Amino acid sequence: MATQLQQRKFEKAFERFDVDRDGVLQQNDITAMAKIWQETFAVSSGTEEANRIHSLAAQLWQDITSATDTDADGTISKAEWTTAMERPEFIDKVALPFALAVFDLADKDSSGSLSVEEMIAGQARSGISEAETRRMFEALDADHDGSVSRDEYANAIREFYLSDDPNAVGNLMVGNLD
Repeated sequence: MATQLQQRKFEKAFERFDVDRDGVLQQNDITAMAKIWQETFAVSSGTEEANRIHSLAAQLWQDITSATDTDADGTISKAEWTTAMERPEFIDKVALPFALAVFDLADKDSSGSLSVEEMIAGQARSGISEAETRRMFEALDADHDGSVSRDEYANAIREFYLSDDPNAVGNLMVGNLD
C-alpha cells in the first residue's frame, strides 16, 4: 500500500503524463508528449531522432497499458496508475527506461550528462519552473561536478518511485509536491 508521500508523488507523475488534463491517460496524451519533446529539443519531423521520439512514445504507451490498464478500456485511471506505481517491475520495465530515454533526448551534446540549461529546457515544458529545476539540478548533482550524470538521474528516478523518505532527492523529479 502506498504511503501518503508516495501517493502524492504518483499523482504528480500522473498529472505530468495527462497532457490534456482530462483525468485519464490515453494514447493521445503520450502522442502529445512526443510532439512536445520534438518541439522542446528542436527535432525536425521525419528525422531519425524524431522517429526515435515517436517510437519511444508508442513503446511507452504499450508498456503503460500492459502494466496498468486492468479493465482493458484503453484508458488509465489514477487508481490504475497508482496500483502500477507500487510494483517495482513497473519501475524497472516502464518508468526508468522512459525517464532515461527523455534524459538522452535532453542530452543535446551527447555527453552522457545534463547541464543545468539542458535540464531546464527539458523540464520547463512539463510545467516545472526554472527555480524548481535549478533546485532539482543542484540536489541531483551528487558529485558537485556541475552536471547530472545518467546514473545520478537514474538513481533519482528510482528513488522517486520507491522511496518513502520525505528528504529523498528523488522527490524533486516532478517539481514541488505540495
